[in-house]
Amino acid sequence: PPGPHPASPPCNLPPPISHSPEAPAGASSPPFLRPIYPSSQISSAAAAASSGISLISIPPFIIARLLALPGAFSDPPASLEPSQSLPPHLQPPRQHLQEVLELSETTGEEAAQEVTLTEVGDPAGKEILEENAEEEEPVEEPPRTTQLSPTTAPPAQQEEEDDFTYVFSRLNSLDAAVHRLNVQFHLMDVKVSQFSQGLAELKGSVTEAHESLDSLKEVATRNQKELGKIDGCLRGRRTHGKCFLIFKNFEVYDAAQKLCELRGGNLAMPADATELAILRRYLYDAFQPNNWPVWVGINDRRSEGLWLFENGQRVSVFDWYRDFLVTQPNGGARENCVSLSSDDGKWWDNDCERRMYYICEYRL
Repeated sequence: PPGPHPASPPCNLPPPISHSPEAPAGASSPPFLRPIYPSSQISSAAAAASSGISLISIPPFIIARLLALPGAFSDPPASLEPSQSLPPHLQPPRQHLQEVLELSETTGEEAAQEVTLTEVGDPAGKEILEENAEEEEPVEEPPRTTQLSPTTAPPAQQEEEDDFTYVFSRLNSLDAAVHRLNVQFHLMDVKVSQFSQGLAELKGSVTEAHESLDSLKEVATRNQKELGKIDGCLRGRRTHGKCFLIFKNFEVYDAAQKLCELRGGNLAMPADATELAILRRYLYDAFQPNNWPVWVGINDRRSEGLWLFENGQRVSVFDWYRDFLVTQPNGGARENCVSLSSDDGKWWDNDCERRMYYICEYRL
């Protein structure tokens, strides 16, 4: 027949044929006809469907499309009269299917929408077909939402960005650490300033304490001298405006002078014959019957032979020891300090480093 042939429907039916062997010789096919399936084959397929056995292998959409094909299953053209009916084997396949499957006459589009396999066969077969239809129903996919994925940088650029991010994070950490160190340094500076201020105040307090202590020492020294004078005059020997007190401690000349000064006096300095006589008697009474040398405040250390008192005045009255064997002074530069013997009160020059008793005087 003229015109292109449609593709074979995907079902279990045998390949279509263009005409039946019983067709009369010389009969030409109308232009609207297409290759059809023999009615005997369709009948056998319908019978099998009614028994619910083999139509399960025919998907429902194939039957619907067979009925909906516009060219192959269209009605005959209006130019043919009803009396000019075609033999069964030449009728359109849709009409054959409708007759065999006992379906109502519908258009191709209505058949594609209304015909289902549940209308064919017994109830058991329908249930099987419904189960297969449910299994083969397309699952409605949810609407796809297009999500804009972030553009990714090339690997090299990504690595550089990661390196920069790491470096910046480390710099931020270092900045935070430096800030904390600056805060700690500031606190330390404040503490050092406070400590320095406290230290300055403490130094001021110590200075004041030292000044107070010096004042106390001066007061104590003054009191000690006053006490020394009182003690010397109470325990010693008094003369005109002076008091003499003997200390029986062995000291060198200079040490004896310092001790007398601490007690508010000096080594004894007899200024005239009266004081010398009083001093001689005091020594004799203190050491009788023994004879002890005693330091007095007379020396010639500034100049040999120039005898001076401790206050720097020149000695005007002398009482050196002399006999036929010894004449004082005789020590020269080795003996520059004067001592008095306790038995007769005579003067002797002696080495200043010699240790002996000493006698102090206190002015009233």
